[in-house]
Amino acid sequence: MMNDFLDALPKEALENSKIMDLQIRSVKAHEAIDAILSQTVLKGGKRLRPLLTFLMAHLFRVDFETVVPYARASELVHASSLSHDDVIDNATMRRGAPSINILASNKRAVLAGDYLLSSVIVDLTNAGNLELVREMSLVIKDLTEGEWLQLDLIGDRNYTRELIREVAEKKTSSVMCYCSVAPAILSGADKATVDLCREFGRRLGLAFQLIDDTLDYSGDSQKDQELDLKNGIVNAVVYEMLDAHPAHFARFKKGEELIDAVKGIPFNAFVEKINTEAHSHLEAAKNILEELSVILSVVPEYKSNPEELQARIGGLELIISYMALRSH
Repeated sequence: MMNDFLDALPKEALENSKIMDLQIRSVKAHEAIDAILSQTVLKGGKRLRPLLTFLMAHLFRVDFETVVPYARASELVHASSLSHDDVIDNATMRRGAPSINILASNKRAVLAGDYLLSSVIVDLTNAGNLELVREMSLVIKDLTEGEWLQLDLIGDRNYTRELIREVAEKKTSSVMCYCSVAPAILSGADKATVDLCREFGRRLGLAFQLIDDTLDYSGDSQKDQELDLKNGIVNAVVYEMLDAHPAHFARFKKGEELIDAVKGIPFNAFVEKINTEAHSHLEAAKNILEELSVILSVVPEYKSNPEELQARIGGLELIISYMALRSH
């Protein structure tokens, strides 16, 4: 599936996402940080966020060299959130290898995540577009608020469907939004177009997170099997299961371990429900691409060559198709 997806993408966008340098340029005193990052959160990965940034740059006719700092920032800020997540989730594995908190320690994992965030802000400031520095500062704020909200929910167990979606928007959609709006802003697009791109990223992020929530219960995840259950984390699938079984939910709220409170309840129906919601977000994202196609059709280069516009829209539609296939 992954190879078919990659083979169908515009070659220039794909190559730029592959060869993009993610090494952190630090002084010698911080070589240990670089080493631990390269072995964990910066190791491997699909680079979906930089790829999305390059595909949006392709659509808005922004030179790839111009967009590199922003594509790089999207991956580094995502990696920083993984460093923090692994600590909060008590993870032991990440992408089939020991997670950063296991390879180093919880304290070093947190510091490494903070180091990545500071590197992102320095790099973006050097790139010189202050509007996109501000956009990224809002992303980092959202990531922090999302982590804090998730911790509050773990502590007080007052989960609601709305709060779980808010965590997803802050922790996942925020970065996808940045990937979508950065090229539009660099192209000089008007506010209405930028807002459409933001909504496109929001929908992609929600779909991505909801599908990710289902993978813990599909047997396909590389994360510890049912790690969220063991650590008392209620994701979208688990919430729907609890909401459908009030007695079990009440036991959990009173302090029973989550893995015990849900024991014996089958997940299949709730996995399917969340998959259906995720696909509705993907459909909305596809509709936004159609709106962007209409807006961009008046660009002189596209007006004289509408096939080129549709081909570039097609690259983004492949991202949507790939996300849909992850749920099967």
